[in-house]
Amino acid sequence: MYKFNRVYRLLIGKAGGKGVEIKPPLQIEFEIEKDTKPDPNIHRLKLYNLAPETIEAVSKPDGFCVLYAGYAEDEGEVLMAAGGVVDAYTYREGTERITELSVADGWVELRDTAVSLGFGAGVAAHSIIREIAKQMNLTLVMDEKLPNRTWRNGFSFYGAARRALNKIVAGAGLEWSVQNQTLQVVQKLQPTKRTAVVLAADSGLIGHPEKICDGARDKSVPQNSRRKGRTEQSEPRDGWKVHSLLLPQINPADIVKIESETVNDFFRVETVKHSGSLDGGDWQTELEVKEIR
Repeated sequence: MYKFNRVYRLLIGKAGGKGVEIKPPLQIEFEIEKDTKPDPNIHRLKLYNLAPETIEAVSKPDGFCVLYAGYAEDEGEVLMAAGGVVDAYTYREGTERITELSVADGWVELRDTAVSLGFGAGVAAHSIIREIAKQMNLTLVMDEKLPNRTWRNGFSFYGAARRALNKIVAGAGLEWSVQNQTLQVVQKLQPTKRTAVVLAADSGLIGHPEKICDGARDKSVPQNSRRKGRTEQSEPRDGWKVHSLLLPQINPADIVKIESETVNDFFRVETVKHSGSLDGGDWQTELEVKEIR
């Protein structure tokens, strides 16, 4: 399918309140970066020649932002990024009035949420994670078939939500991140259960995949840890860097299948970079993907 007609829709305002909508023909530029780490994903937006009242609305403290983008010939506007506005400023560049926004995924929830947890003997990791997500006011994306360690003597905790999550996933062989204002939990180094996206020349793949090789292990690792039975996390995992037409639906830990002359296999997405400019320039996605073991 040919994809030429770029579309987007940006919603900004207070969470749960009435916001402003920005869409074509207003010019937008974006740099959306996501990975599988617990730290908030940081996104940068440039909006051109907004009306004064719109600039005032999008620059209010603790605003919330949701960006949809895509192609009119495909699925139209698809959710690509969301988060809290952590910085906003407007300046002149020639005849243009540019408003720049920095957006952090899960920023307010990770910054402000302190959880109070108290569970009896035999509580399972999934139950604790559900309660943390509830107290953070985030939708939880977690497959019921994931490893589900139990705490024989119960589990109690009071403090930052992210510290509680770190403690639970470390003991259960899981990993967590915030993607588009949802709490995503997957098995360590394993993919989500979402349907794989195929990357091929006829579906938007640009150029040729570039091989990525994990470097040698840090020489400072003690000798007694360099054993035959190394953990899965310490094993090198080779991968690829690929470029494609914009794929707003892809998130870290999703599965992609690369079909090219050099590689034909399934991989887990480790990093996602969406870059775009409505009036010319890129409207593309760059992925770093690694082997699934």
